[in-house]
Amino acid sequence: MKENRLVTYSIVFIALVLLAIVLKTFQSVMRPLAIAALLLFLFTPLAQFSRDRKIPVWLTFGGFFVIVFLILSFVGSFISVDNVNLKDALPRFQERISQNSSGLIELGAKLGYDLEDVTTDKAGKMAVTGLTMGLGAIRTLFSEILLAMILMMFLIQSRSGLFSWVEQRYGTDEVTRLQETFQKIQGDILAYVGTKTLMSLGTAIVIGIVLLLFKAKFIYVSLLIIFLLNYIPIIGSLIAVLIVLLLYVLTIGLSVKVLYLFVLLMAVQVLFGSILEPKIAGSRLNMSPILIILSLYVWGWIWGVIGMLLSVPLTILIMIVSRHVGHMKSPPVLDPD
Repeated sequence: MKENRLVTYSIVFIALVLLAIVLKTFQSVMRPLAIAALLLFLFTPLAQFSRDRKIPVWLTFGGFFVIVFLILSFVGSFISVDNVNLKDALPRFQERISQNSSGLIELGAKLGYDLEDVTTDKAGKMAVTGLTMGLGAIRTLFSEILLAMILMMFLIQSRSGLFSWVEQRYGTDEVTRLQETFQKIQGDILAYVGTKTLMSLGTAIVIGIVLLLFKAKFIYVSLLIIFLLNYIPIIGSLIAVLIVLLLYVLTIGLSVKVLYLFVLLMAVQVLFGSILEPKIAGSRLNMSPILIILSLYVWGWIWGVIGMLLSVPLTILIMIVSRHVGHMKSPPVLDPD
């Protein structure tokens, strides 16, 4: 009995490793498909609303697609403008960057960190490279969301066909269980994404006010970074604060204001992420911190920053589907007579 269980666990582990390799190798195809699967559960209520009002589903989603495209294009225009301004402005701040970087390097040396190989020029280039890569990742995410929405419309149309196939092969009871599974996935993902979106939006608005009071530059990019990285559990809010703080130091200068800004930014993150979010979300998702950290690491290794953004919803999806598959009944054996 123990040997059979060990063989089963080994097969499952090997299958998961192979799946991770496939997802990583073909990420340009699999990532939009995964986003489309998540969007399917998010927008199923919209499809049901369209059917109840006897409105063609393709017409509803076509209009929604146009609205999302316009919103993403509008936001993308700000990213492009700020990106260009950032590239043009950083050379003008080169002297200030060098002064601030030298101060930070000296501070690191006093704290016991060996930063002798990091010159002020390298620090400036690293900052520009990191910010450019971050903006590029945001543009990639936007383009993949548009592709995922197209794939989602095909998935919605094929959903009824899936139920019909399951009914023919496994029976009516299995269709009922599958529908309950879909509703469970839809409810949990809607709860998580809705709560995260509300908290991320509130965090971005309050931090935007703080940045205005501190007369920060490139506020549009900073707010977008705050909004998106807050979807990454546990570490996303801290990374967002550090990036915004670095951008402030490189463009405004290193002074005691940086300490005040850091304290305010962290206070806002703690307020929304550690106080308000748990009260609103409650214990509905029932995911342990260890599982969240593990999913964050695995999906980050597979798909990078975008994988981290999607880590919790994808883990929810896999967990619920695994439970359903584990309780599936074998298809009835047809009598040859």
